[in-house]
Amino acid sequence: MTATPPRPDLTPGYPALIRFAIPVALAGMATPLMGLVDTAVLGRLGDPAVIAAAGIGGTIFTVIYWCFSFLRFTTTGLVAQAAGSMNDAEIVLAGLRPMLAALAGGVLLWLLQWPIGLVAIKLLSPPAEVVPLAEQYFYARIWSAPFTLLGYAQFAWLMGLGRSRTVMALQLAMNALNALLSALFVLGLGWGIAGAAWATVTSEAAISIATTAVMLRLIPLPRWQRALAQAFAGHAWRRLFSANVDIMVRTLLLTGAFALMTERGAQMGTLELAANQILLQLFMLCANLLDSFAVAAEVHGARAIGAGSRAALIVNVRRAAWLSLAWSGVLAALLALVAPFFLPTMSTDVGLQREALRFWPWLVALPLVCIWAFFWDGVFMGAVATRTIRNAMIASFAVYVPALFGLSAAFGNHGVWAAMLVLMAMRSLMLTLAWPRLRDTVPAR
Repeated sequence: MTATPPRPDLTPGYPALIRFAIPVALAGMATPLMGLVDTAVLGRLGDPAVIAAAGIGGTIFTVIYWCFSFLRFTTTGLVAQAAGSMNDAEIVLAGLRPMLAALAGGVLLWLLQWPIGLVAIKLLSPPAEVVPLAEQYFYARIWSAPFTLLGYAQFAWLMGLGRSRTVMALQLAMNALNALLSALFVLGLGWGIAGAAWATVTSEAAISIATTAVMLRLIPLPRWQRALAQAFAGHAWRRLFSANVDIMVRTLLLTGAFALMTERGAQMGTLELAANQILLQLFMLCANLLDSFAVAAEVHGARAIGAGSRAALIVNVRRAAWLSLAWSGVLAALLALVAPFFLPTMSTDVGLQREALRFWPWLVALPLVCIWAFFWDGVFMGAVATRTIRNAMIASFAVYVPALFGLSAAFGNHGVWAAMLVLMAMRSLMLTLAWPRLRDTVPAR
């Protein structure tokens, strides 16, 4: 049986995909830019230990928040599938459930902040001079937990509806507010590293309130209230948390990979740890930029799946794949050029700038290797095929751990970055091999 031609409304052309992806890229820049701004502001203090402490704190929050990443990943796919099947009631419910879970999770993190902070800092084992600074950062920034998690669900819901420009505007507003407050609190009021954390708390809370107002304009409050009565249906939560378990395993392993990378850098000294922190902040920015066409594939692929059209799914994946490949090459070229301009903005310490420059070629290589891992993640997230993503990550992590310890022992910090390339290459391979099976699960019509 051959596939029938896809519905035109389900298969946007290259220009439409680019128009969708540009706001996604700009929105994706906002969160890592918050980290870069904090690093740049803290770098004005001239102490590598402060940057290293922000890196330790940032790693802790990455691990914590990515445990709740299903709020972002599954929500977008479920909302887009509901939109593809034109199910208005499910569009509301697909956003309401993760928002309720986000608020509950954020309050739980508030209650458990002391044991979490104690255990996390002990596990990462930073140098002695970094520990008190990392504690200051952690115990201030933890107060943003409900707003951070709620933002995951809110932005994912808007993205599932194709509102990439709205998400971009909100994310950029959050980033601008964070930059202003970080400079004020750290440099103006002299609050040090805690000031950078409180800037993040304040900006995320403000934008969470603003996003709520936007959502209420799109769908009036009475419809949300009516949906609340149906939001606790057991089968829907089972589906959500079944996907969550898969994504949590995947995300814990991925964040564990970055945590192990941070731990290896910490064992090599404060300078290496601080250099890795600067490079990782820029890598996170690039990762979000690389995700732009992956999100396009996720949203439009999910709509095709919701409409039951294999032909539309194939067209969307093929077009987004070509655009992703081209975009990764552009980013790699830009990274190769920006080091002399970027590093002085991150720190006034010349020794730290030179140390980061030593490992810069690894950063340039990462987009070219990572692109397919990110792209296929988007495709499978849109299909809510989370078990495939989980299994690919388990296999990749099993290869990464011995590679990290072996290569770092042989080549020092160069080996740490080489192991990260191994992890991303393995993820790319596993998910590429799984694509035909996903494609064939969608009806050929």
